[in-house]
Amino acid sequence: MRKSSLPKLTIISSLIIFILSALYFLQSRINHLRKESNQDSLYLDPTETIPMILLGSFRGVLVDFLWIRGIARFEERKFYELLAINNLIAKLQPQFPSVWIFQAWNMSYNIAHEWESPENKWKWIKAGLEFAEKGALKNPTSGDLFFEIGYIYFHKFDSVSFKYNDFYRKQLMEETGKDNYEQALYWVRKSLDYSSMLRSKLVIERAVCYILWRASLRAEKEGKLRDAFEYAKASIKEWENYLERHPEDPDGKAGSSLKTINEKKIQLEQQIERYKQ
Repeated sequence: MRKSSLPKLTIISSLIIFILSALYFLQSRINHLRKESNQDSLYLDPTETIPMILLGSFRGVLVDFLWIRGIARFEERKFYELLAINNLIAKLQPQFPSVWIFQAWNMSYNIAHEWESPENKWKWIKAGLEFAEKGALKNPTSGDLFFEIGYIYFHKFDSVSFKYNDFYRKQLMEETGKDNYEQALYWVRKSLDYSSMLRSKLVIERAVCYILWRASLRAEKEGKLRDAFEYAKASIKEWENYLERHPEDPDGKAGSSLKTINEKKIQLEQQIERYKQ
């Protein structure tokens, strides 16, 4: 018995040394990856970094396979299977913004659409936004990802295409303390600080103008005349700055938008004055 225990002890000791060496190597690689980035805000989760290191060159092959599977599941409208696939891709390619954009849209639009109740729809919209914002931490220079986050905050909570948009706005405020228009402005403006492959800077600048205008209309609807007035004034300023930068006005709508918003601003100002009397 004593003779047989010696080889076992040797094997166990060797395994412990191997595991400790592997952990030391992995930690060294993680630290190296962190140092390679010039972005202080970059966050690398060890549960995502370790698989990248262990898979090595096979990671690219696996990601390609998963993308093919994901496209097939999307075409088959198997959104929950797509959810699992995209989450895995995000683990393997955390610094690939398209993964985070696609998955956020899948949850906020595709999966949310599959549910009837506004409560369940809202659950998936919120999940999509949280996922995208997690991706923003890992991709702190992605103008495309920032814009998509801002657009979801604007579109899903404002568009008449979604009959529960008022409910979503209320839930966002109650659960997170966030105002969707302020969030939309924050992320869309942030996207202007970085390059974007999907949209021109001109389009993003116009988006800021429209978000401010829609925020003004919503504030008026909610009886917040002072906020409505301030949003209208800010929208006018943005449109004027836009025209200074782009006097040719490629979209051809800046002039008419300015006229409409100025008229509304005057009306709001008059209403505010009447309430003071």
